[in-house]
Amino acid sequence: MSATKSLVAAAPLLLIAAASPGRAACLLHAHEFFPERNDRVHVRVETDTKSFCDNSFREGPGYRFTDVSLVKAPRQGLVATLGPNHFEYHAFPNRSGSDQYTIRACATVGERRGCSTLIYEVTIR
Repeated sequence: MSATKSLVAAAPLLLIAAASPGRAACLLHAHEFFPERNDRVHVRVETDTKSFCDNSFREGPGYRFTDVSLVKAPRQGLVATLGPNHFEYHAFPNRSGSDQYTIRACATVGERRGCSTLIYEVTIR
C-alpha cells in the first residue's frame, strides 16, 4: 500500500482514507463501526498540515445510510463536506499536536436502525 493512499475496511461498512497524490500522507488507523448497534468508535488519524484526509463512507451489503454528518468540528483544522457521506479534514498551517472531530453515521440494515458516533482523534505532525 502506498504512502499516499490507505484503504481501511469498516466491516460491513467501508471507509476509504487517501491523501491527494504528491502530498504527504494521511493515515487513518483500521476501525469498525456498526450503526445498528449505536456504537461509539475512536478513530486514530495521523497527518500533517500539507495533507488532506479523505473520509468517504460506502454502504456495505444490506446497509443504507440515512444520515452521515459532522456533529463536532475540529479546533486545529477544517472539515469540508464534499458530497453525501464524503468529508475531508485539513489541519490549519503551522499547527502541530492533537485535534478532534466527530461524525455521526446513521443507517438501516434490514429492520434494524441506529447511529454510530465516530470520534476522530488527530495527531498533526
